[in-house]
Amino acid sequence: MGWLVYQEQFIAAMLGFALGIAFFQRSFLLSVAGVAAGTWLAIRYPALQADVLGHPAESLALSIVILALTLEACRRSAGVALTLVFAFFFAWALVGHHFSGMLQTRQVGLARLLPYLALDTSSLLGQALIIASTTVLAFMFFGRLLQACGGADFFTDISSALFGRFRGGTGKVEVVASALFGTISGSAVANVMSTGIITIPNMKKAGYTPETAGGVEAVSSTGGQIMPPVMGAAAFLMAENLQMRYADIALAALVPAVLYYVSVFTQVDLEAARRRIGGLDPANLPRARRVLRSGWFFAVPFVGLFYLMFWHNLQAEESVLLGIAAMLPFAAFLGYGGRRLNLRGFLRALADTGKDAVEIIVICAVAGAVIGLLNITGLALGLSLTLVKLGEGNLVLLMVAVALMCIIMGMGLPTTGVYLLVAVLAAPPLIQLGVPPLAAHMFVFFYGCLSMITPPVAMAAYAAAHIAGASPMKVGLAACRLGWPAFALPFLFAWSPTLLLQGNPLDVVISVVTAIGGVWLASAALAGYLLREMKLLKRIAFCAAAILMLLPNDAFAGVIWLELTGLALGAALVLSETRKLPWTTNARSSRSA
Repeated sequence: MGWLVYQEQFIAAMLGFALGIAFFQRSFLLSVAGVAAGTWLAIRYPALQADVLGHPAESLALSIVILALTLEACRRSAGVALTLVFAFFFAWALVGHHFSGMLQTRQVGLARLLPYLALDTSSLLGQALIIASTTVLAFMFFGRLLQACGGADFFTDISSALFGRFRGGTGKVEVVASALFGTISGSAVANVMSTGIITIPNMKKAGYTPETAGGVEAVSSTGGQIMPPVMGAAAFLMAENLQMRYADIALAALVPAVLYYVSVFTQVDLEAARRRIGGLDPANLPRARRVLRSGWFFAVPFVGLFYLMFWHNLQAEESVLLGIAAMLPFAAFLGYGGRRLNLRGFLRALADTGKDAVEIIVICAVAGAVIGLLNITGLALGLSLTLVKLGEGNLVLLMVAVALMCIIMGMGLPTTGVYLLVAVLAAPPLIQLGVPPLAAHMFVFFYGCLSMITPPVAMAAYAAAHIAGASPMKVGLAACRLGWPAFALPFLFAWSPTLLLQGNPLDVVISVVTAIGGVWLASAALAGYLLREMKLLKRIAFCAAAILMLLPNDAFAGVIWLELTGLALGAALVLSETRKLPWTTNARSSRSA
């Protein structure tokens, strides 16, 4: 249309409408105020950006209104935690200049601080809000459209057709369905509430305990945030922070995501073996050929997404919108399970995307304001130096401190908020001690995701426990046991990024293959069962073999010999299990006779 619009004008309008939706049902006046403030900022931004000092009263009044409404909307949408974090750092910004040492801040008056927080591109109107209002929104719409034409049913049916008839079929269906659904939602709690209402009761009916059923759902749904091609919102922010293509971020997360689900799948299978839980009746399962014949078109947007991002280097939001355009004719004329996409369904998906986006937009706005506080006061540098001093050059100690920081902050924050805040504070010290930038940010991202299942406050575990009728604490502990690779792998790829597919191709291949074997052995040890119940010493031996095999191939000189030792020990342990089975004993007795 020939309009020249600042990007900040666009996201100011987006924030205004998000505030309007956030307040609409409870306070019409605040809703109108939110839309008005966002529109005012969008219209007046060019003049204020050019000369904010020339409009002191306007900029200060607008800043107060925008910040107050955004903080209240965040409190209502995402809980009080992030609002309290902002309040803490805001208070520190006002009094921190009275401190001494590394945590001392520069003095900033309110008349300067408030306009900076609300109007500056390094704060609330920064990259976090831009990514939320563009890339994340496009992928949310993609997920809603897939659901509208039967995508969730397709993922459940294909999982049932492929794995339902095998031992522990209900659990395996839950793992695979949650992983597939996670590729279109990227939200752990949304995954639990969407697939868990079906899979958790089915697992309990089959013989799994309520705690295990809830834990499997929580851990499988949490893994959706790290499972390419559509990861959680934090992954898009990571791509922006690192100035990398989102496709490269997704590719780097592929192996850790696969190892994560290998562990969950293995433990679900072995738990079924221990409890003698069989498969589902094949007569009641959908046929894979029939499911694929009806839902083959769901591959179109994913293939298009990969093709456009990896081979044509298009931006993620452009790629997904073109993928949606390619899918729409099939969704409208074919659909799945009788659910075709009509105009009403399309508009409903659009409306639901708007509702879903409110939380992520206000979270990113407040997190951006917190980052602005850290930057303008110099506190970000002081806290980073404090972390470096805490590590005293010891990388492992620093990584433990960062992991604990992510989990503690994640008790009340969504993954996106955890990543945004901790990446500013903790990623630079990790990089300073030699961790590659991608591995440092992936470390923070993984532990931000793990806050969803880590007690005492674990939102995905709480949601699953509600459906399972079990203790949230027990469900969270079960989820942590099932998803243990996500706790260990960040330390390994921070040490050596071969598990992120970075480095010499031969080292990458060896590290990936041995890591798969190591995860399988460790999962068997944690389950306490392989072909029979394992005693404590046997489980310790399995863990020792697993640790040796998990060591990255280029971690240090001579590590290959430790990997080979682990491989030999693991093979001997598995062989020792098979040699004691009843049928091998009978065979030897027959030969003796």
